[in-house]
Amino acid sequence: MAKSPRSVVTTGTKRRRAKVHKEDEPVENENLESEFDVSKKESNGATEPGNEPVASKRPKRAAACSNFKEKSLDLSEKDSIITIKESRVEEKEIEAVNLTRTGPEDGQPCRKIIDFILHDGDGNLQPFEMSEVDDIFITALIMPLDDDLEKDRGKGICCSGFGRIENWAISGYDEGAAVIWVSTETSDYKCVKPASSYRSYFEHFSEKARVCVEVYKKLARSVGGNPQVDLEELIAGVVRSINSNRSFNGTVTKDFVISSGEFIYKQLIGLDHTAGNDDEMLATLPVLVALKDECKSRAGFTHLPAMPSNGTLRIKDGQDKGLTEDEDAKLARLLQEEEEWKMMKQRGKRGTSQKNIYIKICETEIANDYPLPAYYKPYNQEMDEYIFDSDIGMYSDDVPVRILDNWALYNSDSRLISLELIPMKAGAENDIVVFGSGFMREDDGSCCSTAELAQLHSSSSKSGREDPGVPIYLSPIKEWVVEFGGSMICITIRTDVAWYKLRQPTKQYAPWCEPVLKTARLAVSIITLLKEQSRASKLSFAEVIKKVAEFDSRHPAFISSKAPTVERYVVVHGQIILQQFADFPDESVKRCAFITGLLAKMEESRHTKLAIKKKSQQMRGENLNPSAKMGPILRKKLMRATTTMLISKIWGEYYATYFPGDTKEEDQNEPKEIDDDQEENEDNDAEEEVNVQDEKATRTPPSTRSRKSSADTRKEIKWEGQTAGKTVSGEVLYKCVIVQDLSISVGATVTTEDDSGETIMCFVEYMYEKLDGKNMIHGIILQEGSQTVLGNAANDREVFLTNDCLEFEASDIKELVTVNIQSLPWGHKYRKENSEAKRIEKAKAEERKRKGLPVEYICKSLYWPEKGGFFSLPYDKIGNGTGICSSCERKPVGNEFKLLSESSFVFENITYNIHDFLYIRPEFFSQGEGHETYKAGRNVGLKPYAVCHLLSVHGPAGSRKANPESTKVKVRRFYRPDDISSTKAYSSDIREVYYSEDIISVPVVMIEGKCEVRLKDDLPNSDLPAVVEHVFCCEYLYDPANGALKQLPPNVRLVTLTRKVPASKKNKGKQICDIELGGSDKPKDGQSENCLATLDIFAGCGGLSEGLQRSGLSLTKWAIEYEEPAGDAFGENHPEAAVFVENCNVILKAIMDKCGDSDDCISTSEAAERAAKLSEDKIKNLPVPGEVEFINGGPPCQGFSGMNRFNQSPWSKVQCEMILAFLSFAEYFRPRFFLLENVRNFVSFNKGQTFRLTLASLLEMGYQVRFGILEAGAYGVAQSRKRAFIWAAAPGETLPEWPEPMHVFASPELKITLPDGKFYAAVKSTAAGAPFRSITVRDTIGDLPAVENGAGKPTIQYGSGPVSWFQKKIRSDMASLNDHISKEMNELNLIRCKHIPKRPGCDWHDLPDEKVKLSTGQMVDLIPWCLPNTAKRHNQWKGLYGRLDWEGNFPTSVTDPQPMGKVGMCFHPEQDRIITVRECARSQGFPDSYRFAGNIQNKHRQIGNAVPPPLAYALGRKLKQAIDAKR
Repeated sequence: MAKSPRSVVTTGTKRRRAKVHKEDEPVENENLESEFDVSKKESNGATEPGNEPVASKRPKRAAACSNFKEKSLDLSEKDSIITIKESRVEEKEIEAVNLTRTGPEDGQPCRKIIDFILHDGDGNLQPFEMSEVDDIFITALIMPLDDDLEKDRGKGICCSGFGRIENWAISGYDEGAAVIWVSTETSDYKCVKPASSYRSYFEHFSEKARVCVEVYKKLARSVGGNPQVDLEELIAGVVRSINSNRSFNGTVTKDFVISSGEFIYKQLIGLDHTAGNDDEMLATLPVLVALKDECKSRAGFTHLPAMPSNGTLRIKDGQDKGLTEDEDAKLARLLQEEEEWKMMKQRGKRGTSQKNIYIKICETEIANDYPLPAYYKPYNQEMDEYIFDSDIGMYSDDVPVRILDNWALYNSDSRLISLELIPMKAGAENDIVVFGSGFMREDDGSCCSTAELAQLHSSSSKSGREDPGVPIYLSPIKEWVVEFGGSMICITIRTDVAWYKLRQPTKQYAPWCEPVLKTARLAVSIITLLKEQSRASKLSFAEVIKKVAEFDSRHPAFISSKAPTVERYVVVHGQIILQQFADFPDESVKRCAFITGLLAKMEESRHTKLAIKKKSQQMRGENLNPSAKMGPILRKKLMRATTTMLISKIWGEYYATYFPGDTKEEDQNEPKEIDDDQEENEDNDAEEEVNVQDEKATRTPPSTRSRKSSADTRKEIKWEGQTAGKTVSGEVLYKCVIVQDLSISVGATVTTEDDSGETIMCFVEYMYEKLDGKNMIHGIILQEGSQTVLGNAANDREVFLTNDCLEFEASDIKELVTVNIQSLPWGHKYRKENSEAKRIEKAKAEERKRKGLPVEYICKSLYWPEKGGFFSLPYDKIGNGTGICSSCERKPVGNEFKLLSESSFVFENITYNIHDFLYIRPEFFSQGEGHETYKAGRNVGLKPYAVCHLLSVHGPAGSRKANPESTKVKVRRFYRPDDISSTKAYSSDIREVYYSEDIISVPVVMIEGKCEVRLKDDLPNSDLPAVVEHVFCCEYLYDPANGALKQLPPNVRLVTLTRKVPASKKNKGKQICDIELGGSDKPKDGQSENCLATLDIFAGCGGLSEGLQRSGLSLTKWAIEYEEPAGDAFGENHPEAAVFVENCNVILKAIMDKCGDSDDCISTSEAAERAAKLSEDKIKNLPVPGEVEFINGGPPCQGFSGMNRFNQSPWSKVQCEMILAFLSFAEYFRPRFFLLENVRNFVSFNKGQTFRLTLASLLEMGYQVRFGILEAGAYGVAQSRKRAFIWAAAPGETLPEWPEPMHVFASPELKITLPDGKFYAAVKSTAAGAPFRSITVRDTIGDLPAVENGAGKPTIQYGSGPVSWFQKKIRSDMASLNDHISKEMNELNLIRCKHIPKRPGCDWHDLPDEKVKLSTGQMVDLIPWCLPNTAKRHNQWKGLYGRLDWEGNFPTSVTDPQPMGKVGMCFHPEQDRIITVRECARSQGFPDSYRFAGNIQNKHRQIGNAVPPPLAYALGRKLKQAIDAKR
């Protein structure tokens, strides 16, 4: 630590400062110079003019001085001098300085001050940095510099209101400890201890100074730093370095370091002129510049530019008010920083402090219970835990929970050490710092004992976890707890980054873990003992010790049969026992006599009773985890996304303006899902009532606006030019009108106002003169991008055409606006040309903005929120002035009802005729019945539509007006197999219906659409278990009276629409599409040339490609997948595709290098190196622009999925950035079509910013875009799986519609909120009915042979034929069964599984409350200990250890099914095992012929990450329809 500003430094250059002179002396030098100013003058002779002195506000007792002389001050060259001002001398200060002199002094005196405050002339406390812009004075106790603080304070001289402060400085950069100085004209003062009233100001500033010094240490080579570190590593290192220092009792967060970034930068660049030969110039270091920029991007308001360390503040004439605004802004910023600092300190205390004392355990007392000293040896690839800081919160209540396996604990010397030496209460004073290392992984929700034996793990080594986790070393452990339940004991520790559940320790550390576990078992046994006593609260300490000594030697808590030995053990390890009792809910046990006696014994044994408060300690410098300095430590290098210049520009500019999480208020335009179920609880949808709460609109929805009549009737208005025809009502059309001096033509854009005074922008579609002489404008409303779903991601100069029109008088026009209707050439060939055109356009716009000229807007898309998308402009239909509005034509026709004749009618835009087959809502037939209600995750009780045959139409009698309620139709009902029994439904074709003689009368309002009934041989064929056509078959007659089924009589002839196509489509909302004809859609050998050449990115095992390819639309020629097992599976199932098992960033870099576009590619050096190492064959097979017609894929979902608890860690942040690479592929290749798939949380992740930016990126490329959320269960799989999709189509192509959900499924309508109080649902919910019943678990896996727990035979025989329609489709022509293998459960979980009743809905709640004996002889609880105690906080842990229901559906498929996982319903309905790989594959709709690669864990992962092929098939069918319609 530097003891004075004259510390020895590396160079001899001295600082120069103003020197006092008397009024009668001549001014020798009026220039105020900093050290840097002098050094510059010495090097190049440069001079700068001086400034005139200024009069300042002073306390009355201050002596006046009007001029300055030059005076030298020797300071450490690493000191950060901020400002130099003129001053007047306070006589009392001079006296105090003289009285505290201890010897001769050369130059400026140096003293230290304690109990100091800084204040203005009125006595108001002021922040440190206000001395830069205002007159600040000091009140303090001045003491000799060499005197210790604790010595006689009588040596100090109390001085009030002296100064003013001329400058302040930070020294100690070389020594590694920040020292703060303030200087007056008389002396330099080392700030040692502030007064209590000024403590918060000084602590805040001193922490900023401490961070400056730490950053310097990390960057300057002269003190062992590395200037090449990246920003993330720098911040992590600074935070852990400060927080690991035992003299620092607090927590410095990453946010605090970032928020101080500009301050740090300004201080450190002032050290450049004193840098050593080995040091780089700090001002040019990218990491320091990045820190400053990061700080600015988070700033809440404009900061006053900080003065550099070597700068000079020029003080002008006192009458000049030029500094007034700067002073206000400076004070506002500093006060805000102070408040934020206080809030952080208060929250930190609330988050960690518990009771005010704890009993400390002495290491020497417990040494006999531990092995001889040993030392920890780190792994070669341990990483700093700060790299995985989740940013979820800065306080202990907010940090995430993770698992640490293969762990060890040690001190700063790497000596293995016991947890008992760490306080079990947060905030307790402690003089021992304990670190840790281990393998970190995400918390899977399982409950497992610390140091549990291998055979008790959830699965044995045979089916164990392939990835043990990430090797890390921990920052200092702050607190720890022991949790117990039944026979399980779990230790959890907390650092500043996370809570860690400790699992198996290393073999070396296991002896240090055992005493802690043994003591915890002892505490549990004593609690059990007391609970069993009738007078538990009266048992004395001695009586308890006696009973413990009577334990059998085989008892898990046996200590000794000798009471004194037991007593010694209990007392020396008492901290653990006290904590266990403190957390026990029974007050009689918690406050029993035993605890009172234990506390007394511990105090008698001289255990220290410590207060939980700040402790003043000697500064000891850095105290980092020693693993950071031992051996080669791998800093996790995470490859950033490879992008094109355009994508990087769009996202980079956005984040430079809107830093994620910066705003406290939610964006009004933030898209959300209305469905408020979480991803992990998708199976609860059925019992949730979905409430749609419209957001408070910030603007009036265009469709509801009314025009404000003009109050100005004096405007001169006249038509110009010839007439242009007439409207359909006979009004004369014109092409141009003159309003005052504005000439407005058809196709121009004008503004007017609505009733609320809000400005409306309108595109002039046509203009005409009404019969009463009024001059009218018919305009289409244009909407700014920020008012669309794009929100703040929109281009601020782009407007969108809408479907909302407005008619207004020409006199209502306010102004003419320039809007350029943009249409750029499309394709990869025009990328650079278009980019250059946009660059010129943007430069022109910025130039206009600088000149204060009006904004020129662009318009290139139609925004259609009712269809959830952006579409190409109808260029040939807008602005023609023909009296026909393209927007009016696009508006949906009303759902009118009309009787056409006695045999036909129109309802909801569909024409119905006698002999048509139609759907009737199931509710009509269930009225008055006590129909079954379904449970969460089950579709039991949900009914599909009833198929009926239209026989006649009957309008209302008399003069009553016909409407859908009063008009009835007579129909013949066709029954379904599921109307008979579930057994019949299981064995029948899902499309089968039964003819009946039931004739019923139904109101038209109950009709849901049209369908067909054919003979079975005429049914369309498909290789996948997916139906996309409204076609049924009938071969039997059903008599509901006696339940008899008979062959259809010969005299019954079904009149069908087999060869007819409906004249009109249904309107939006009903989702019943045109009847589709044809057989299998699988591409045949001669038809592959008609398929789209497809590139599948993040391909996984190929679920998306499988479905799209079977739809007859796509042929996947190239696939990119990072994980080798998944890539192998893709290649095996799609041999025609070139599969690249490599990071997509590397592939994109290689492709752009291959095509000579390296200058347009932004990539990491690692990506470039790996791309250069690709083999010639791989490079030859890489696709190039022009070859790829369709790109599809799902960027890694772990960052967005609610299933993943690491969803805010740096891992996921980088994975989220993979969407940048995905979009860059689209931007570079410019395919005709693009499909993005992701979890539904993608829409709301990161406050909707990622979703909005994705849409904005595609629109900027020129694509048409559509977005929506679909439920896979409604498309033919027995699984709840909600996924978000984004379609993009090139200009000139047709955006595909969303596929109609064909199956009943218990899921609410999946809506996305939009601005203006709107919402959008891609399809309607099918919970109230659909064409077909839901697929059940029995349909899916009921034919598979029984296998045992841990079955591992890769290929077996089916053993029986398929039964259900689904099974027949999924088996196809397979002769044997693959991958019917099951994860092996451990003995305990297998016993639990056998105790779960084989009934629908049974889970851990149905386990008997009893103990069972394992093969090891250990007695354990059947009910997992952690479930009952935490059930209320976790939705009763619904489904854990759950059995599937034969008549229900699967929960969301996950990558690792296990009974204590987040989706714990994974037991077979009848067999005592976890569902197999093949059963999971069937739940996703993979055919039995589909093969998976790798071990069982790899295979489950491939299936859990896949898109269900039936859903992909449905999407592909819709794209095929769009392409075929265009042809």
